[in-house]
Amino acid sequence: MAVQEPIKLHRSPVIPSAGFVHGFPERTGGVSSGLRSSLNLGMRWGDDQANVDTNRRLLAEHAGYDPAQLVATRHVHGTNVWRVGEPLAEGAEFDGLVSDRVGPVLGAFAADCIPMVFAEAEARVCGAAHAGWRGAVAGIATNVITRMVELGARPERIRVALGPSIGPCCFEVGREVVDEFRAVLGELPGLIVEGPNKNHIDLRVASRTFLERAGVRAEQIDDRPPCTKCEGDRFFSYRRDGREGGVHMGFIGLT
Repeated sequence: MAVQEPIKLHRSPVIPSAGFVHGFPERTGGVSSGLRSSLNLGMRWGDDQANVDTNRRLLAEHAGYDPAQLVATRHVHGTNVWRVGEPLAEGAEFDGLVSDRVGPVLGAFAADCIPMVFAEAEARVCGAAHAGWRGAVAGIATNVITRMVELGARPERIRVALGPSIGPCCFEVGREVVDEFRAVLGELPGLIVEGPNKNHIDLRVASRTFLERAGVRAEQIDDRPPCTKCEGDRFFSYRRDGREGGVHMGFIGLT
């Protein structure tokens, strides 16, 4: 199938262009079809592996890295963080990755959850995370910061970008989810948004709070990405399309 539209990358101004390759691709520029049209980057929900492999190659060529450099793990809405190069048990599952090596490009998949990328230029350390509501409230962002510090990073120098993800406009949740966030974060301004039927959660507010508590400076957090559910022409959304839809990927690597 011919590529019909160009690949478009959403990049954050807080991530240094010198020393890092990073981005959050939109949905155009690939070869997948149907609700996965067209740059679907995930295989878990049934797309042909050949399509996904082609899409990942096209993205890598566009962004400027070798597709063989991509490092990604199965996400389980948890808080485990793997340092690339550590011994990895068979079947291990991680929602966060960190690296201080040139070469690996860390990938975080998402389709409404938040793909997050982290950069510390002086220590030459980067990280990526998949943050759904379970991972967000359990502290996946904090755990990535902790593991980056183990590699020499300093929290006040770390820059973090939150990629395209479901916004507070669309993230309607049940009372049990609201209660869980309140139990951890209290009555945080902006966290709970009243909706027409149920309350909504602003995952960006929660993520920013965890990052700031871990020592990241407020001005070094980009936490206003586009809403994936609202912008169907640009992004995939699980809430909108279910398992028939596609998957995005945030990525970052040292150059």
